[in-house]
Amino acid sequence: MTKELTREEYYKALEKAVNEVILSMTGTRKDVAKRLLLGAVVGRNATEIAQEAEMDYETVLNNLDKAAQAKLIEVVKKLVGDHPVLLIVDDTHDHKLYARAMPVSRNGAQIFYCRAHKRFEPAIQLLVIGVKDLVNNQIYVIHIIAYIPRKVEEELKRRGEEVKFKTKIDALLEFLSSLSGLNVKSKVFDSWYVNSRTLQGNTVGELKSSARVVEGGRSVPVSEFPQGEYLVEYLGTPIKLLVIDDYKGYGRRYFFSTDLNDTAEDIITTWENRWDIEVLIRELKALGLEGGSFLTWVRNSGFVALKALSLLVVQYFKYSTGLMLGAKRLARLIKSIYREAGGIKKLFKRRRKP
Repeated sequence: MTKELTREEYYKALEKAVNEVILSMTGTRKDVAKRLLLGAVVGRNATEIAQEAEMDYETVLNNLDKAAQAKLIEVVKKLVGDHPVLLIVDDTHDHKLYARAMPVSRNGAQIFYCRAHKRFEPAIQLLVIGVKDLVNNQIYVIHIIAYIPRKVEEELKRRGEEVKFKTKIDALLEFLSSLSGLNVKSKVFDSWYVNSRTLQGNTVGELKSSARVVEGGRSVPVSEFPQGEYLVEYLGTPIKLLVIDDYKGYGRRYFFSTDLNDTAEDIITTWENRWDIEVLIRELKALGLEGGSFLTWVRNSGFVALKALSLLVVQYFKYSTGLMLGAKRLARLIKSIYREAGGIKKLFKRRRKP
């Protein structure tokens, strides 16, 4: 720990964190929302959340449906204020090891090959959007949503589920209209998100080696460019192309920015900030993101949203106390705090010292 606080200060920091985050859970009673959030911080699945929150299991399930409507971005807007932020986009597989996914489960799980486990496993595809505060270098998740390919939509419709086909590009573009109020200086994503609709102002990304750009009226594969910087056009948008022969041992890479005034250093710095979202995803999984596997699409979405909200509680608590610890260790500390208070239900009913 980097900062010594009294137990009372820890109580107050935790109370403030929870009270800020529950503002996004408009469809849930405040007392229920508080217990759900704290239960989700330390409980991996719905059963553990119910036990920790001292709530009936059915009540937890019913409130997961409401949690699906929570707006994480509204919490983060208050956290970052008018600080300049970098918008970072990525996706991940949310493994659901007990889902019956042959070919698709009711909650949208499909079979994927997991490189980490070296086997085929059922998983849901999640779009994760975060912002990095460029003043204090903290990163927060502002949106997390499942997206599905056409084959999954067809299967779910056949089973009576109300789910619309949505690619990750569609989900991203739909969300961008919600950024009003955030001081977004730049957006960054990898080559899987690059198309004519995402090449907007102040965007940094990477092109595949097969991409063709226009230079001097000629369509040229980027693989033919020697190392250096070039002003070219891609999919009708002027870009600055940065070719690097061997990027940190990963071979030839093709980075770009839609801001033609960006230097090579600007592009690389923005690109390397993108990796912070990987840390965010690991923290989400450490808090039990993959611990829920439900029969309906909405309930599964609600569980994902609740886990993202619980990470915001942990982060808010972390930054207000100055504790430089990972999410898992902070979750254990938070658990000890509310247990010392006599349980979650008593945590916010304590008599304050003058």
